[in-house]
Amino acid sequence: MTEDGPIADPGVTRRRRLPDVFPSLAFLFGPADPGVHSTVIEADASWALPSIEADFDVVLWGHLARNARPSFGMVPSAIRREAAIGRLRRKPPVGLRLAELHRLPPVRRPGRFRGPVRAALLGGVLAELVRGERPGRVIDAVVEAAGATSLGSGLRPSGDGSALARLPLADGSHAELRTSRVGHPKDPQRGRAALLALEAADVPLVPRPLRAGTTAGAAWATETVLPGRHTTKLTSDLLEDITRHLASLPGAASPPSVVDDQLREVASAFLDRTEALDAVAAAVRRWTAGSPSVLVHGDMWLNNMLVADGHLSGVFDWDGWHPAGVPGTDLLNLLAAEERTRSRRDIGPLLISDYWRSPGVVESLRGYMTARGVALPDAAGLASIGVAWWASRVAGSLDRGKRPTDDPDWVERNLDRPLERLARLERELG
Repeated sequence: MTEDGPIADPGVTRRRRLPDVFPSLAFLFGPADPGVHSTVIEADASWALPSIEADFDVVLWGHLARNARPSFGMVPSAIRREAAIGRLRRKPPVGLRLAELHRLPPVRRPGRFRGPVRAALLGGVLAELVRGERPGRVIDAVVEAAGATSLGSGLRPSGDGSALARLPLADGSHAELRTSRVGHPKDPQRGRAALLALEAADVPLVPRPLRAGTTAGAAWATETVLPGRHTTKLTSDLLEDITRHLASLPGAASPPSVVDDQLREVASAFLDRTEALDAVAAAVRRWTAGSPSVLVHGDMWLNNMLVADGHLSGVFDWDGWHPAGVPGTDLLNLLAAEERTRSRRDIGPLLISDYWRSPGVVESLRGYMTARGVALPDAAGLASIGVAWWASRVAGSLDRGKRPTDDPDWVERNLDRPLERLARLERELG
């Protein structure tokens, strides 16, 4: 169902450079009426309050939470943030008042720093400053179009300029809202396309799509709320549940095309590596010729699943999906995410060390393939899984607000050195 406008076809590939992240999120708190004079001001590292000279009706000021490992070296920045908030409360800019202050939490991640400590060190802020009465906001119009009674507990930023919210509905149930500015690379209607495909295949433990549309310049979609809670421990029982779930995803007789699509995205950002990336894609086409493909989640790790009574109760965040993936890639992504947390090794070093064909990984893949009723792939097939995992991580890095792909050291470690390894692997496997 659409509201106020047609749903754009999300397509299969969608990654491109993100717009500035804080303004993208602030847009959702801005006025729904484009005639209202408004502006967005992102805080700098000093958290100094800006001088506002123009006669704006709405000013949105602040900064997103940091996406980093917390450390005690971040304490001075946190102190500057709190001091700025105090000044803003006591003495807002002339002619404006503080209508609402939103605390923007960091993304949940495993580690020794718990939620409150992470929020104190990494948290962001979005302040709504208005002249007179606060006008109707974009998010208010979206909530109404989605059939909700209120915004519930508030909007949760995703770190890329899109956002989520738990909405109370008129019938007493709740829905999960995903929303972004129209044209944003993380358009929620892409994830909705995955949910529609999963619903058609009757896949359990995933959200069911509800309503969707475009309203006041924002794209949005709602889905059912899954039961359970987040976990930071991948137990043997949970791994078995996840393996069964992945084995239940629908497949197709046609060979995988995901690596071609993802490496094409990477090549668009690294034109001088196009020849090397094309060679990798061609090798995967040879290695998977005649093999079936499977629908893949694209970002399978513990942050994107829920657990109840120690067992898998839901898998969400399907915006990175692909309908023609390499079977086993999602499982490798899960295992590699755990290994990266333990060893603090990046994706490039894991690929170069042949983590994808280490004994523990192979044994897990064997269980997954058995559940799908197929044999464990040969050496070339395992290499395809490894390359598909690596390609998904590098392509996914193009979607982040502060892109690691803009860091030369990151590029050398995770793109250039792996390309050298993959060239040798291609000669080895043919």
